[in-house]
Amino acid sequence: MKTISAQGIVFCFLTCVSVSLHAEGTNGFRIASYNVENYITMPRRIEGILRPNVGKPEAERDAVVRMIGVIRPDVLGLEEMGEPSQFMDLQRRLRKAGLDFPYTEYLQAADTSRHVALLSRIPIREHHSQNDLPLRVNGVTLHSPRGILDITVEPSPGEKIRILCVHLKAKLEVAEYDESDLRLAESQYLRRYVRDILRTDPDTRLVLMGDFNDTKNEKAIWQIMGRPEWPDSLKALPLTDDRGELWTEFWSAADVYSRIDYIMVSKKMEGEIDFGQSGICRPSFWSEASDHCPVYLTFKNR
Repeated sequence: MKTISAQGIVFCFLTCVSVSLHAEGTNGFRIASYNVENYITMPRRIEGILRPNVGKPEAERDAVVRMIGVIRPDVLGLEEMGEPSQFMDLQRRLRKAGLDFPYTEYLQAADTSRHVALLSRIPIREHHSQNDLPLRVNGVTLHSPRGILDITVEPSPGEKIRILCVHLKAKLEVAEYDESDLRLAESQYLRRYVRDILRTDPDTRLVLMGDFNDTKNEKAIWQIMGRPEWPDSLKALPLTDDRGELWTEFWSAADVYSRIDYIMVSKKMEGEIDFGQSGICRPSFWSEASDHCPVYLTFKNR
C-alpha cells in the first residue's frame, strides 16, 4: 500500500480548494489579513514541561498554510509573525503548497518579538512603512509596538491600491501604562496618517487592515474610521463567515468571541467590493492554526 506524506495531504487539500474556488467563479483581486498567533519562538508547554525557546508547533504551521490555501489571496497581511527566519519559513511552506508570494514587506518596530509582515503575489510598487511611531500618553512618550506597514501594489496597469496593515496594542496589562491609553494613541495617530494620505491625494484607493484589538463600540475604532460624512473617513466592512457570524477571535481564557480584526476602505473603494467573495474564513479546522480567523476582501475586476 502506498502512503501519502503530510506535505502531500496539504498539497492535495489546497488543490481541491483551488478547484472548488474556481468552480464558484472566484475572480478579482483579493486581500487578506491574518493573525497567525505566535508564529514566534517563545516558552511553550511540551508534554507537561515548560520549555523556554520553542517555535510554533509543526501541526499549527501546517494548519496556517491550509487556512491561507482556502483564501488564496493576492496580498496577505500577517500579524504576530516572528523573526525574519520564521517569516521565511512560512513563505517557503506556502511555496511548497503551491502558493507563491515572492514579494514581501517586514516591519521591525518597538516589539522585538511579534511583527507585522506582508506577502504579495504581485510586485510592491511603493514602500512607506513606519516602524517608529512616538506617541504621547499621559505626558510620557511611548512607542507603537508594531508600527504601520504601508505599501502600494498595482493589480492592473494604472490601478494602484495603497495597503496599510497594523496590529494595535493588545489588551494585556503592563506596569508602566494603561494599555487602552496606548491603543487609543495609536488610533489617533492612524486617523491623522490616513487623513494626510487622503488629503494629499483624494483619489487614493486605500485599504487599512489588521488586528485592532478592540471591538467596534470602542473609541479606538471609531477614531480610526472618522465620521462617515468626512471625505477622508474609512468604512469598516461588515464581513461575516458562511453562517453570518461576525466574530474573528476566540479568547479562550474568558470564553469570549469578538470581532477585533477588520478591513477598512476609503470611500473610493466602497463600490469596487465583491461582497459575495469577501468575508471571514472559518473552515472546520480554523482553531488548529490560530485563535484568530482571517478576514478577506475581493475587489471586482475593473
